[in-house]
Amino acid sequence: MLTTFLSVCPIFLLIVCGYFTKNYFLKDEIIWKSIDKLVYYLFFPSLLVLEISESNFTGGTPDAILVTLAATTAVALIIFIVQKIVPVQNDLFTSIFQGGVRYNSYVFIALSQSLFGTQGVALSGVFIAYMIVFTNVISVLVLNHYGNGGKKSLSGMVQSIVKNPLIIGAVLGVVLNMAGIHIGSALKPFLGYLGNAATPLSLMSVGGGLMLKMHSHKTFAAAYAVTLKLIVMPLIAVVLLNAFNVSGIPAYVALLYTAVPCAGNAYILSRQMGGDSETMASVITWTTLVSVISITLIMGNIPILLNQ
Repeated sequence: MLTTFLSVCPIFLLIVCGYFTKNYFLKDEIIWKSIDKLVYYLFFPSLLVLEISESNFTGGTPDAILVTLAATTAVALIIFIVQKIVPVQNDLFTSIFQGGVRYNSYVFIALSQSLFGTQGVALSGVFIAYMIVFTNVISVLVLNHYGNGGKKSLSGMVQSIVKNPLIIGAVLGVVLNMAGIHIGSALKPFLGYLGNAATPLSLMSVGGGLMLKMHSHKTFAAAYAVTLKLIVMPLIAVVLLNAFNVSGIPAYVALLYTAVPCAGNAYILSRQMGGDSETMASVITWTTLVSVISITLIMGNIPILLNQ
């Protein structure tokens, strides 16, 4: 448990550092938008290409990915069932839905690296290639139906997914890996330097995006979404991983995926498509803050939870 906490703690200290830097020192929004673009379009794709291309994937990865898909689907179904029993306003429902099913890829990759090393990074990239598609599609479909704002066409959604730099980096890494192509000596350190910048800058960017205001009249909805994301989804994953005998690093990365906080870009999507953006901001903030405890407890008890 202590070892896990010591691995998780630096990740969240960087998030805290980003929050204070953004709110008290570098307040210029242009700076943070530029950092986001560098991380999203250059640093993280470089890291994924390098680590995935050189990784030796172990058995169980497809089953582990199926578990994350199934756990996410199960949470989505729970949200719809509860909505039928205890209905809330449509815009609030979209924020609960996104809060329960979406994940922060920056935190996921960073923790995969901190907890499981280079193999963890490589596997996280493969997971992302599948889960970005799935979570974005279901989120946009829900917002198209329940949101009060603009609608996104299917073609526009497909284009945004195909152009996603994290997916491109992961797919390119897989292609190089399967083809047995090794990145040359000059290019390898270049990508390594770019990749090294990804973790600190991305996590500080996550911290810079946190909004600590909680709207009291929507506290229950936010708490519900936080519970779904940080407790219910990991517990479902534990059951499925044990049921299908998934073990090793793929199982650990799958469990970590289900335990990470909600994605920051869920707020942008909510604002664009008529969701409850204020509640969405609260969910993102509180899943991020609470996850330092929940992730430590979950990942620190892997031998017990997964019977390994």
